[in-house]
Amino acid sequence: MKKYYAILVSAIVLFTLWGCPNHSKFKYTKAYFPNTPVNLSSVNSEYDDYNSALPETHYGRQLIFSSNRNSSGDNFDIYGDNLHAAWYMETGILQVDNSSFWESITYVPQLLNLIDKAGDQFAPYALDFDTTINDTLTRISMIAYSTNDLSYSFRSKFVYGKSTDGGITYHAVGPDTISFLGDDVQQQYVSFYGNDVYSIDWSDVNPNLFTEMYLDYHENGNSNIAKMVIPDSLNFMQFLTSEGNFEKIPIEILNSTSNDRCPFVNGQFMVFTSDRPGGYGGYDLYFSRFENGEWTEPVNFGDKINTEFDEFRPLVAQVTNFENDLMIFSSDRPGGLGGFDLYYVGIPKLNPIMYIEK
Repeated sequence: MKKYYAILVSAIVLFTLWGCPNHSKFKYTKAYFPNTPVNLSSVNSEYDDYNSALPETHYGRQLIFSSNRNSSGDNFDIYGDNLHAAWYMETGILQVDNSSFWESITYVPQLLNLIDKAGDQFAPYALDFDTTINDTLTRISMIAYSTNDLSYSFRSKFVYGKSTDGGITYHAVGPDTISFLGDDVQQQYVSFYGNDVYSIDWSDVNPNLFTEMYLDYHENGNSNIAKMVIPDSLNFMQFLTSEGNFEKIPIEILNSTSNDRCPFVNGQFMVFTSDRPGGYGGYDLYFSRFENGEWTEPVNFGDKINTEFDEFRPLVAQVTNFENDLMIFSSDRPGGLGGFDLYYVGIPKLNPIMYIEK
């Protein structure tokens, strides 16, 4: 498989619904994302742009993704750009672009500057949360990612910023290595699950309620999805910095004899990509729900979203004031700007139970 088989993107965006408070005089008061994928052309380039995270999860004011544009198609780096969505109730027109709506956010560039520059960097996952450190309320903004250094060993790392003044001033730290993942096996695309962790915009997520970390790992010729259980004795940051030995547990119902990759968890809902038989060609996007203590049989998103080409690294977000939810993914389908591009599409609400319209 070609080297840009990893696609991006991890955390959740809060979009702004523009319009007058007096909705009654407008015809298009219900906002929707389109049910067929749209190229995020204002962000994409002629090179490979993928592996996105809907970052800065509190306000979702910046999109974080992996691209090889800086080296004209060679090495991949982690980039940040704006992501802005607006629904106009007079016309029923949705605007999604990278307009400079969030310029006041300054700590994300600080974090990006700390990320490794040598080799390739993939699979960003972003999270914002409040925690107590030494009896002081502290705001943490974190970006986890995978790096393939010049010796071609894979490492999973993270950078984070700490603030004790409500997020006004951040002290950036890192990169720190998630040492228990090692570097002898390709392990990346970390994502987290907790039975009590479910939020409309992740602005109030308590990561100490996470109980499991999900990832994909390449071993014996193909990739599978596995989880690691977070011990009750460790909080979230203690787990990431631990040098312990945590069992990697394959999720049999999600895996196949083909490549199953890029798990992303939002509440009781998971999306991932697979090149298993029965799809539409290349990598397809699938979803599963956590019900009765286990993940359900994966369901293909169908031919409105998947193509005969590669669809990779899906992320999903509940979006305030929209009638459907948002998925961002990468694809090398024809009609893009070049290589892999980022796309967005509307999907049925994650809560209640998601369904696929026939």
